[in-house]
Amino acid sequence: MNDVTIRTRDDGLVELAPKLAPMDPLGRWLVIVTVLMASLGFYASGLMPPVALLAIAIFCVAGDAFLGAKALLLLVVRPAAEVHEVPGLHPRTR
Repeated sequence: MNDVTIRTRDDGLVELAPKLAPMDPLGRWLVIVTVLMASLGFYASGLMPPVALLAIAIFCVAGDAFLGAKALLLLVVRPAAEVHEVPGLHPRTR
């Protein structure tokens, strides 16, 4: 792990988390719109039935709604923590 976030919670636990972050909402919506446009193109060309197009649209929106609900749940459940930034290990050159 190059960069790690150390979180000391109020209940005494120390959390180590990598700096990997999920996509921002704008990036997620960009992916959703791209998938829907490609699916619409397949539907318009006759390669995809309308039921499949509807299922893809529902699952794209439901997946984003699930990520939003998860973020709200973690915001409520997870206690506030003090965050320490730890720089990664950089190999020495000889």
